[in-house]
Amino acid sequence: MWRNDGRKQYTTWPAQAYAEEAAAIVEGHRGRITADRVYTDMGIDLGDSDSPAGTTLRKWCEEWLPSKTRITPGTRQRYEQQLRDRIYPAFGDTPLTQITPVMVGRWLNDLREAMGPKTVTRYYSLLHTALGAAVRHGHIPLNPCHGTDFVRDQVADDDDTGGHRAVYLTPAQYELLRAQFPSRWHPLLDCVVETGTRWSEVTALAAQHLVPASAGSGPRLRVWRAWKEANGRRYLGTTKGRAKRVLPIGADLHATLAGLVAGQPPETLLFRGDDGGPLDYDRMYDRVWKPALHRARLCPEHPPHGEGAPLPGARGRCRDYGGTTWTGQPCGARVVTGTTRCAAHYGPPPGAVSDCDCSGVLHVAPSWHDLRHTYASWLFSDPRMTPLAISRLLGHQQLATTSEIYGDLMPHAIDAAVDAVADARRSARS
Repeated sequence: MWRNDGRKQYTTWPAQAYAEEAAAIVEGHRGRITADRVYTDMGIDLGDSDSPAGTTLRKWCEEWLPSKTRITPGTRQRYEQQLRDRIYPAFGDTPLTQITPVMVGRWLNDLREAMGPKTVTRYYSLLHTALGAAVRHGHIPLNPCHGTDFVRDQVADDDDTGGHRAVYLTPAQYELLRAQFPSRWHPLLDCVVETGTRWSEVTALAAQHLVPASAGSGPRLRVWRAWKEANGRRYLGTTKGRAKRVLPIGADLHATLAGLVAGQPPETLLFRGDDGGPLDYDRMYDRVWKPALHRARLCPEHPPHGEGAPLPGARGRCRDYGGTTWTGQPCGARVVTGTTRCAAHYGPPPGAVSDCDCSGVLHVAPSWHDLRHTYASWLFSDPRMTPLAISRLLGHQQLATTSEIYGDLMPHAIDAAVDAVADARRSARS
């Protein structure tokens, strides 16, 4: 059979009788007939989801997704939500045979206007996977996603978040930040920055994952699981990309971690809350990380600039001296006697930091995940480390993912290309 654009088309049938009838029609037209014409001649309504040619995407996904075995409950829940939010409204009631690359391309362009490339890639990947399974099960001959010119965002398959730009701390900057944390959390910080583990991985580590030094190697840390979430419930599942890895750690870090669980059962978490349970990211970020980061960005000699100023005899309203509320409206509160602002607006705003250039002040604002980026940057700065080795330590499934995320950390490799070519030419002349 042939498509309207002149390309060959293939299809499958659920029963021998259907196939024989279709073959007779095609032979009668000497093969010069489209699949749609064959369906019409056979009396098949393409919109009928009970016909072999009319299975809709919604019906197929409701059959296919529950059959997937190598995904976590959280991933399954996310797929179901993605289907409901964007895929079913666009293709849910469309027969699989009628979904074309043009339709997929237009849908992708519509998504780009509403969301970032990372999210678009996730929707595309799910649709691509679902239609690929439909091809393998004989519902359609080709995956229409292959006919688009969409290029997947490699970074979207990793664990970077939103539009946050990676912050690479120098060793000195890390020590500045670490000094502002209560000593209780120093082992957690050191473990992340010395192993590059993700938050979901490091908080899932237990005593059983510590491997002492042996005759042939130093101490190790098994990163084999991570915290997941489904239906508002947390559970222990596989690491991202199912990449189990065994990481080398220093003797000092091993001794510190071992001391946290000395005499405890093997399943005891290395890092745990006061109740012995797992740490909560949001609570740790708000109560531990943000206060410590704010302290690290304050200079004792150059405090943040405040609003208002002393003014002998100043009276009246805050608005009389330019004071506004957080919505930008004139502030009607009375000024503090002798100043140009009310009590709520006098002095630096909450969260303000110093803007000096003093060396003992942190001038960047990293996140927890930036400790993982910092680990990667320290590895890339060592000429003994290869990109492949770093990729495996980070738990990336593909070297291309490491290159996309940390390509800016490898300029020396790019510059070395000039020397490599020059050396090759020089050897031929000698």
